[in-house]
Amino acid sequence: MEIEIKEKINSLEITKNCKQELRKITCIIIFLILLIYFLYIYYNPSMFLLFPIYEAPFAYIIFTIICQRYKYEVIYINSDKIKFSSSYTEKNSKTSMTSFFKIKNLKEIYVMEYHELPPKKFFGITKYKNIPHYMIHFIFSGEEDYQCWGYKISIEEATRVVRRIEEFLEKEKIYF
Repeated sequence: MEIEIKEKINSLEITKNCKQELRKITCIIIFLILLIYFLYIYYNPSMFLLFPIYEAPFAYIIFTIICQRYKYEVIYINSDKIKFSSSYTEKNSKTSMTSFFKIKNLKEIYVMEYHELPPKKFFGITKYKNIPHYMIHFIFSGEEDYQCWGYKISIEEATRVVRRIEEFLEKEKIYF
């Protein structure tokens, strides 16, 4: 995972890029789907054309659940607005900003730790690694209240991004 910080004259762009991880997990998922398909067709050849129709929705759901952590995430900050975006492709993540917030409504930026616990009862898992993960949280006042960024980033990267955002806002004389 790479986090790129680009500063222009009066804007700041922060991108979380997981291209290698996303490519690896996508190849694994496609391989598993094809393996299931060929095994199913081997045991039930009459379903050759119907099985992909039945399998496609489940494959898409599994893909989105597993690949959620490898999305491209972008924050674009200028003197008026903060824009957040996330997508599975780099091109879509930079062109389609999905959440817009006014910079004057920004109250607080902080890093918060969370632990992702496995579903122990469902899978029968008794041991797990208690690895902390961090996200950057933005609190806004008014109608817009909350946004988070940076799924599963390290504490060093999270604090670096928060420090860089605060430096940019101080340079632009925007105080919260």
